[in-house]
Amino acid sequence: MEETTGYSKDEREKSKTTSFVLPPHNNLMVWSILITIFCCLVGGIIAIIYSSNSNSAYNSAIIASDDYAKQSLYYESEKNNKTAKTWIIISVVVGVLSVIASVLFFACGAAASMAAFPKF
Repeated sequence: MEETTGYSKDEREKSKTTSFVLPPHNNLMVWSILITIFCCLVGGIIAIIYSSNSNSAYNSAIIASDDYAKQSLYYESEKNNKTAKTWIIISVVVGVLSVIASVLFFACGAAASMAAFPKF
């Protein structure tokens, strides 16, 4: 028995496709891992978590069936991506400041130890 919806089979199949095309996704996982190894462990781990959530949301948006789900998952992935980028920047700043503080600390310690000993 044929359905009487007023639409042909081709039109019904065409209506199931989505019109929202996903823009390319900026993957920050590599940067998050590098920051974890070289700069700041805590900030890097947080960046890895947000980057992973971003990748998961983007991959879910790729396979989503309707436009609303694609858009909401894509915007969620972009929000997590922005948060991961923020944590990457914070970790780099903390890492650079800690290196500068260490150099100053050791330089002041070396200067103080040299001043404490008399020269002959």
